[in-house]
Amino acid sequence: MTQAHHDETQPSMGLPLPHGKLAMWLFLVTEIMFFTALIGVYLLLRNGTPSLRVTKPDGTMEVIAKWPTPHEVHLIEAIGAGNTFVLICSSLTVVLAHYWLSKGDAKKATRFIGITLALGLLFLVVKAYEYNSKWQHQILPGRIGESLPGMPPERERQYHGVAELYTANVRTDLDEIIKEKPAGVSADTLALCEKLRKDMDASTVERMVKKDGQDVKSSTYQRPLSPPEVGKRVNEILEEAEKKGEHLHLAPTIPYGNMWASCYFAMTGFHALHVFGGLVVFAIFLIKGLVGKLGRQDEGAIELIGLYWHFVDIVWIFLFPLLYLV
Repeated sequence: MTQAHHDETQPSMGLPLPHGKLAMWLFLVTEIMFFTALIGVYLLLRNGTPSLRVTKPDGTMEVIAKWPTPHEVHLIEAIGAGNTFVLICSSLTVVLAHYWLSKGDAKKATRFIGITLALGLLFLVVKAYEYNSKWQHQILPGRIGESLPGMPPERERQYHGVAELYTANVRTDLDEIIKEKPAGVSADTLALCEKLRKDMDASTVERMVKKDGQDVKSSTYQRPLSPPEVGKRVNEILEEAEKKGEHLHLAPTIPYGNMWASCYFAMTGFHALHVFGGLVVFAIFLIKGLVGKLGRQDEGAIELIGLYWHFVDIVWIFLFPLLYLV
């Protein structure tokens, strides 16, 4: 007797996508939460920081403290826009690498992986240039002055510790500038630095005065400059030096500057680390391609690193306008 066999399709118990892609999406979800927290904190600090205003003698209001503008912290919009374009191009080249590998052309795929790697390296080089600019201008967390003349007494008390630390740092930097006389710094700028350094210490000024028809010596006590006065004088020196194209290793006074610097280095620093991590993977695939071991078996891996690279690109698209444009 003939017995009929009926084959039934076994139902799948998993999600309709490869395990590697599922793992990558789960990883990207955690990364999205991480960068959302960083960006969210920045937005809360930026929008929740009050602008301090004082009434001038003529009755008008003057803003003396607000969240730093890109110009105040030496961010150049064109550089940020150029780096954004570089990352967008790198997202295109990684897609082209995956496309040509799916077509079986490992040579073209290797070429586009190399271009992606080069663009990512260019992005990090530009970011290193910007970090060096921050170092040269002393726009670093804990180094920036916060107090300027005219600020409310309660704010002065709140930032007293920061003001004292800033004054000590400025004193050290001025001593170094006066001692080393850096190349490219004019004599007029050095004279301003020497005058500021002298005024930062208490001193006794002796002068001759007339008393009962006779010339006698009179001593006048000259108090040291207060931290807000030091900050104002430093900003004036830096402004004059910038007009002359001179660079002084001297920290400016920027209200809320330390908070801005902390946010800037946290967000861009973690993003740069993610870019570096992606470049390590691209370098591995580039080496495989150069030695002739890149093939269709790597198509899925290229797709996964492409997903990660697109995420890195999207994060920067959020960071660029937040830091450079507003």
